[in-house]
Amino acid sequence: MIAWMMAIPTALAGLAFIPAAASAVESLPTDDLLAEYSFASKPSDGHTVANTAPGSAFGEAQVQNPGDDLWKDQSLVLSGGDWSGGGSWVRLPADLLSDKSSATVQMEVKADPDMLKSFHFMWNIGNASNQEYLFSSLNCAFGRQPLVGIKAKGIEHLVQSGSCAVRADQWMSVTATLDGSDGMARLYVDGEEVASGKVPVTTADIGDQSLNTIGHSPWKDVNFKGQVANFRVYGRALDAGQVKSISTVDANIHRSELVDGRIDALDFHDQSVDGDYLALPTAGGTVTWSSSDPSIITDTGMVNQPPSGAQDQTVTMTATTTVRGLTGSKSYRITVKPSTKTKAERLQEAADGYVIPPLIASGTKLPGAPDHTTLQLQAASGISIHDGGLVSIAGDKPVSGRITARITAAGIADPIVKDFEVKVLPKSKASTLLAYDRNATSADTANNGDIAHSMHLALKDEASGRYQPYNGNYGIFFPLGYASQPVNQNTRDYARSLKDPSIFMMGDGSYGILSVRTNRGSDVPDSPGRLLFARSADLLAYEESPNSAGLIDLGETNGVNSPYGVYDTASKTTMIGWYDDNGVPKYTSFAELKDKDSVHGPVHVGRFATVGGSQPASEVQGIDDYRHGSSMVIDQDRVKALQTRFGRLTNTGVDGFKDITVTKGSSADGLKLPKTARLTYSDGSTGSLPIRDWDTSHLDLDKVGEYEVAGTIGQTSYKVPFAEERADPSIYKWQWKRQVDGHERVDTKYLMIATNDIEGDCTWQHGSPHMPLRMADAIADLADTPGQDSGLIDANGYNAKEHIILKAGDPDAEGQPIMHSFWAPEIHEINGRLTVLFMAGYGNQWTNGKAVYMQLKQDAGGHDLDPTVASNWERPRAVTRSDGRPLALAADGSVGMSLDMSYFQDQKGQSYYVWQQLGATYLARMNPADPAHVTTDPVRIVAPDYAWNATIAEGPNVTLHQGKLYLMYSGSSVGKTYTTGMAVADGSGNTDLTNPASWSNLNYPIQNSGIFNGKWQLGTGHGMWSEDEDGNQIYVFHAYANRTDGYRNYSGRDTFVRRVHWAADGLPVLDMDANEELAHPDVKVRVKVVNSSVKVDKSGLSAALKKADGLDQGKYESGSWLAFTAARMQAQAVYDDPNADQAAVDQALKGLQEAIKALVPLSGPGGNGTQGGSLGQGTSLISAGVSGNGRHDPGHDASVGSGGLSSTGADVAAVSLAALLMVSLALMVAIPVRRSKPSSLA
Repeated sequence: MIAWMMAIPTALAGLAFIPAAASAVESLPTDDLLAEYSFASKPSDGHTVANTAPGSAFGEAQVQNPGDDLWKDQSLVLSGGDWSGGGSWVRLPADLLSDKSSATVQMEVKADPDMLKSFHFMWNIGNASNQEYLFSSLNCAFGRQPLVGIKAKGIEHLVQSGSCAVRADQWMSVTATLDGSDGMARLYVDGEEVASGKVPVTTADIGDQSLNTIGHSPWKDVNFKGQVANFRVYGRALDAGQVKSISTVDANIHRSELVDGRIDALDFHDQSVDGDYLALPTAGGTVTWSSSDPSIITDTGMVNQPPSGAQDQTVTMTATTTVRGLTGSKSYRITVKPSTKTKAERLQEAADGYVIPPLIASGTKLPGAPDHTTLQLQAASGISIHDGGLVSIAGDKPVSGRITARITAAGIADPIVKDFEVKVLPKSKASTLLAYDRNATSADTANNGDIAHSMHLALKDEASGRYQPYNGNYGIFFPLGYASQPVNQNTRDYARSLKDPSIFMMGDGSYGILSVRTNRGSDVPDSPGRLLFARSADLLAYEESPNSAGLIDLGETNGVNSPYGVYDTASKTTMIGWYDDNGVPKYTSFAELKDKDSVHGPVHVGRFATVGGSQPASEVQGIDDYRHGSSMVIDQDRVKALQTRFGRLTNTGVDGFKDITVTKGSSADGLKLPKTARLTYSDGSTGSLPIRDWDTSHLDLDKVGEYEVAGTIGQTSYKVPFAEERADPSIYKWQWKRQVDGHERVDTKYLMIATNDIEGDCTWQHGSPHMPLRMADAIADLADTPGQDSGLIDANGYNAKEHIILKAGDPDAEGQPIMHSFWAPEIHEINGRLTVLFMAGYGNQWTNGKAVYMQLKQDAGGHDLDPTVASNWERPRAVTRSDGRPLALAADGSVGMSLDMSYFQDQKGQSYYVWQQLGATYLARMNPADPAHVTTDPVRIVAPDYAWNATIAEGPNVTLHQGKLYLMYSGSSVGKTYTTGMAVADGSGNTDLTNPASWSNLNYPIQNSGIFNGKWQLGTGHGMWSEDEDGNQIYVFHAYANRTDGYRNYSGRDTFVRRVHWAADGLPVLDMDANEELAHPDVKVRVKVVNSSVKVDKSGLSAALKKADGLDQGKYESGSWLAFTAARMQAQAVYDDPNADQAAVDQALKGLQEAIKALVPLSGPGGNGTQGGSLGQGTSLISAGVSGNGRHDPGHDASVGSGGLSSTGADVAAVSLAALLMVSLALMVAIPVRRSKPSSLA
């Protein structure tokens, strides 16, 4: 045992240290121990620390920037600070692991809180080049979690914990192992594994190990800040037991701080108790309690008071904690006073704790009588209650009514009566919704701590009993950060997470969401004793009071877990229940549950009696990594809305085609077969895809008959990845107007531009920063060509398919050389000019970037030059405020980066720039004639307020769809946790888009890492809306695909392309699998070949149309005239179709004659009654609108010509539908319609 291990000091009074049984035999493993450095005391020279590893060939460690004040608490203080500053760190011997394929690096460390929210290397094995290293980090911000990482052969591999498994200001044993035999890297904290994963390289692949350090990074990160007590390096991978042994041994160094410090921090004392509960603090579950007399006080703190008039009782309560194998305890004297409650008070408490939810299902069993009481239940209004409290209704429709509960107790004359207003759903139309959180795994499964610790939703399959997760088992409600992001300042990591979510229906029919707010990415509460409250009108969008105002005080002093709620319609109060850290159930009530100012009633011990509630993992099937949740009943309207928003949509069919009639002898070239298929989907939405091929080989146009022609729907699939090492991609559909051989021509071209992200180095790009552009006649031709060097990227980020239109050193419009980055280029047309917006980097700092634009030159005739030629582009020019000041001007006068700029217009053609600066998304108006300036001050419209987009909201891009503007943006740090958010605004042009309140922001991602077409795509983000050859919208974005055959598989971000589907609720679906988009590609249409000699008699229809033209609408009642108008429009369409057959003509004539006959004359002189006159004016507008579609022409040829196609069926249907729509619109003029306020973004 090493020298600093000593006997445990005598405990303070009442506190005993008891080493765990294993600790007596724990010893340090010494095989292959290459280096061991103890920092328990200052060395004689103040900086040379001896290597105490037995027989090691490696020498001392050298403290850099030493000082006497750095040695305290049996450790060395690592002072942190700037990478190049004077902070302390330790230089280790070179080549520690140069000939080893396996390794273990262990450190006894106390981290400063800043280290949990900043990039750093806790230690490093490597060199100063930042191209190869082994390291560990405790960073829990920017999408990172504690990790072990290795970079070799140009690629960095990170193995991260699923959550922030460390705490600041507390001694920890942090150990990283790398096993070359199986490629597994592991991270342990206090002897427990928190991360594991495969890596394809070993420490032997780190060829240059000339800069091995503690607390200093090869990158220009801050130096590590904290304290180090021990540091060890092994030339092998220790197993889990050996790692745990080191943790236990090292815990003895600061055992008094770890053990007795934890119990002292409880702030618990000898005391008296007069009530049914004693709060026993557990320090987050790390302290347990035992009672000398559980019949009076249980181990969990429940108190059985002596009866009134009895003597006080004394009990000894003992607190015990175990930390890393060391155990300590302390005892306290508790005096229990006799009870003073009356029987009536106890009955009232029992009645207060009996609640029936306002929405239940037929077949629900109501709760039984509270303890020591008797319960009678009665129901009315079609609701029945059977023996045992079973509720039922007849029929298949919901029934609203009243259930009365009469609660009595022995010795109490008057019962307590509670009348509950309830709605009972038929069992067949009631579903069970589960709200839950998950145990974190990793970003590789889209379940790192930031995502796992949010509210998820799942629907129960009543037949199997299994739950079907919504949203791909991804979070749906994320809590706001504990503070709002500051405006015009850099964003900060305020993010928070949650655990134990539950949902209940509130008194107004909306939904209350309860949970325990936690530190970001963990299940550790950040506000013990309080719960987080939020609301939702529809479970699609959520509202939470900002700046932690949603935290509700429950009067609890010992932690809140598994909260649940029910609105009590009898008392008009909200009942909230929970369990404290000792597992004791409690509840209270609120007259109004709103925010932090809500006042709770008395706190009672026990669980209030209700329906539904907590669902432990043992009761839940079908959900991976399920942690805890709570269920409730919902109706089918809510199921449909949730399924549309968060379920998987599928193609349910293809609309049929109208028969095509063609005369015998017609040319096949004139056969107008449908070009597009209209697809229907499970949510009621529609889409379209092109029909690529019709098989007409068996169609004989020279023979009368009916033929069935088969076609194939085209479903373009794009390569995965579409383009390697191309981040922030933009694909633009461009009409190239140009001069060719003296003639003007317009060609459709597709342009692709992106950030060169070679091996993740998007700034310096392996020494050759540049802007690559691709151009092709089809989107598919822009893609890489796997297996062919002519279409794949090389090691410096060049692809032969690309044209370099900017490179490092090229000057901007001011003559300043652009030296790096060329980030996030987007192609737009601004004021008729092809324009690239991007961030230009200046000097030698990656933070010296700003938004610029450059435009394609045109010839004297206004024709665009070739965009693939670099000299055809004007020099880039910065975008500034109207007065020339920088865009990213912070409140303190400093200037930040402005990047990811995009451009859009509303329906009135008003133009806007939107971009990222200071970590958030900002917007301003601009004049297209002057792209160098915005015309309004930048305003922030999206801030990173959640754990899924912590600290960044960037990469905005906007599309206008059905009158709304859909702004997608990206959040979280660049990496596998990257996600896509969505904000929506009115796009009519009548809304002030510079008002942040005009944008509604979803609080969950619209797109995230997940399985697409059977394969994981991680880090999906920085998307752009575009359009394909068929007019369908596509989504272009980057993610990671670094294990794909035929590609280079470098470590940078790659371009992907997907089609967009618009769901019935108005939001885009960005992850529809191919089989969901199209179930079957085959379609058919019937072609009728008729004899050309057949004549069609239209004379009767002509006469009827003439009669109709002579009628005066002012003489007829409006309702009959509207029906007549629809019939007349249909008849006119048939008459105007030269290829209409006799059946269509006869049908149109019959319909028009019946409509004329059904006209109802107005009463009164002149036929100008009030009713007919007022609505008649609206009808006149409809008629006027229709007249342009063709009125009756007496000279029109009424027979079928010698050949051609008939589309009468389709035309008539379309005209009829238009007529009916206009009729409906006219009726709406007279009938007032009440519309509710939208409850979601849709």
